[in-house]
Order: sequence, then structure tokens, then C-alpha cells
Amino acid sequence: MEYIFKAKGLSKNYGKFAALADVNMEIPKGAIYGFVGKNGAGKTTLIRVMTGLQKPTQGTYELLGKAVDDKDISRARRRMGAVVESPAIYLDMSARDNLIQQCLMLGLPDYDCVDELLSMIGLADTGKKKARNFSLGMRQRLGIGVALCGNPDFIVLDEPINGLDPQGIIEVRELILKLNKEKGITFLISSHILDELARVATYYGFIDKGHIVRQMTSKELREECRKSIRMKVSDVGLLTKVMEEKRIDYKVVDSNTADVYAELNFSEVAKDFEKVGCTIINMQERDESLEAFYLSLLGGNDNVQKSVC
Repeated sequence: MEYIFKAKGLSKNYGKFAALADVNMEIPKGAIYGFVGKNGAGKTTLIRVMTGLQKPTQGTYELLGKAVDDKDISRARRRMGAVVESPAIYLDMSARDNLIQQCLMLGLPDYDCVDELLSMIGLADTGKKKARNFSLGMRQRLGIGVALCGNPDFIVLDEPINGLDPQGIIEVRELILKLNKEKGITFLISSHILDELARVATYYGFIDKGHIVRQMTSKELREECRKSIRMKVSDVGLLTKVMEEKRIDYKVVDSNTADVYAELNFSEVAKDFEKVGCTIINMQERDESLEAFYLSLLGGNDNVQKSVC
């Protein structure tokens, strides 16, 4: 698999405080990578290191195939766009002038991309209206437009829907999906709004206290969040025997517990288990949401907004 970004043993210290600690991370090319963690978990610090705004204390990483100490790393970063914390736009300029200004800063030979970008981000009809008079959603889309100047392969968005109204959230979501599908742009999206992230992400990375605690695909996450019946029994080995015979999908949790992915009739199951000498201690329906998975993985509930897989 080809990766846009790979980090190995990455650390960032501020004095005695470790903002990042031994981070190992891979972002596949073409992915929409949902980067999840509480405020203060290290998301923004990692983004700042990734974008070259800060240097790591230890460890190494590759960006678009170039190592951090490669002399061509600056060229790799030119293929990257970012909106970190808030859109870098000029409030006293129109959308068009903001994009032209970014083209000038990048040293692009012309402004041929501007009209296409304005159309793509839905701001073609804003004319001379200044960005200070835009809604938050419009400003965010303009920020993404600025990040798109130079035709990047990789875009980093730090909390892109924070503070947006429902319409603004929908507009930003649809823009991200469109750019990923039509332009093949890889995204890293840092967010704690799990419900919205689940609508776009194809991969996930969960960070806590500066550590990447788990990476997984959206399919793997859906499997984790599937509706199931958690059964506690006297012998999980006998449970697996019954499930295999009945061709029912299941997952062993421990020596006495398994999650069964099917609707079960208690009396019928009890008879099947009695035949093999297995006692059912209890059964409980489970429909784990992304929020519940997040809490079980990282613990606590600070800065997490409810979501359902």
C-alpha cells in the first residue's frame, strides 16, 4: 500500500511535557483519514509537525515519499495544503482576490485555476463581497479553496466544521467528498465531532496523551460497532462449537464471553447449549456507537460529541 504520510517513533517535547510520544502512523494514499482525540491529546501538535510548522524532538517521518531530513522535503510540502485551527484568509478581500493572493505566494505562473476553484468551493457568485461578510461555512470553504491552490495531493483540515451551522457542515462535508472522489486528494481531518467524521472517513487514527492508540479502516470500525448479543457462558469453547454448527457469526471476547451477531431465541439457544453442556450465565444486547467505542478505547467523555455508527 502507498502512503502519503508515515511516522515512526515521532516525539515532540515542550520542556518536560511530552505532547507527542513515540507516534507511529500511516495515512494511505487516497484516504480520508479521521484523526480522533480529546482536546490536548496531541492532534494539533502532530499536524504542526507534519506541515513543517514545528520540528520533532525525536523520530522521523515521510511526507509524499520524502523523509523529513531529505533536501526535497520542501517540494513535498508544496504538494500539501492545510487549514490549521482557522482559515488563513484576508477578511478585507473577496474570495477571488484571496485565491489570487495565494497563487502569488506560491509563485504560480498564472491564475487560471481561480475560476475553477471558486466554482468547486461554491463561491463563484460572491463577486466583490468581502470575506468578512461571509458566513462561517463560506469562510471555511474559502480556506479549503486557498489550500487547493497549487493542486495539492494531500490536504490537512484541523477541526473544519467547528462552530458551523448544519448547512455549513453539509457544504464542507460534500466538498471534502467531492475533492476526494473526483480529484483523488488525500485528507487528514482532525475532529472530535464523531457523528460527522463517521460520514466521510475511510480510515481512523485515535490519539490519546500523545500516543496513537489504534488505527483502523472504516470497515473495521463498523465491525466493532455492529449490533450484537454479548453472551457470558461457562465455557466459550462450547459456545463456539454451537455457533459454528449453526453458522452464526461471533467474536470471542475472553474465556467466558463472546459477541454473537444474530437475533437469538433464548429458549432455543438454551436447548442447544444444554446439549453440549454449556451454561448461559447472561445475555445482553449491545449496539455500540462510535462514541461508546471511542470512550472504551480512550476513556473519559471530555470534548466528545455523540455519534452512532
